[in-house]
Amino acid sequence: MKKYILAVFVLLLAGCSSGEGAKNKFTEQQSVPFEIVHYEERIAPIYESLVPHIAYANTQSQFELLQGRFKVDNFSVNMDKYMAVFIVTYSNGCGIAIDGVYDHDGYLAVQLLESDKKTCDKEGVPHTFVLQVEKKKYEKVQLYNGHIIKSSADVE
Repeated sequence: MKKYILAVFVLLLAGCSSGEGAKNKFTEQQSVPFEIVHYEERIAPIYESLVPHIAYANTQSQFELLQGRFKVDNFSVNMDKYMAVFIVTYSNGCGIAIDGVYDHDGYLAVQLLESDKKTCDKEGVPHTFVLQVEKKKYEKVQLYNGHIIKSSADVE
């Protein structure tokens, strides 16, 4: 009887597992306020072969350089108070969203949220996001979708 109860218990535990153990979980205490200041469904041709891509700007000159590289304009960020995070990625036809931004051991982590719908088009949809995040010294900026998919390179 004890073996039977133990077997049922193990099966219940296995059945309750969502399979998300591999996904990186951030806590609410790690959450960093952010705002999406620009969004387009296109990718600048220079980044076609580098998708996904993430970069950040801490100064006005870095911001202007990245605006030129990403071919996005008509918006501004107060670079005295904020840093700008530029992201390019693809998603299936159901889209993608920024789930949150987190301070993860001195790294700024941007968590993507992909749709879990099964009836999406297989063809990729391009996305360009620019986020405004309060300025703080981070070693790197990283893009996640459950695990690290891209780390930033320093902007000169």
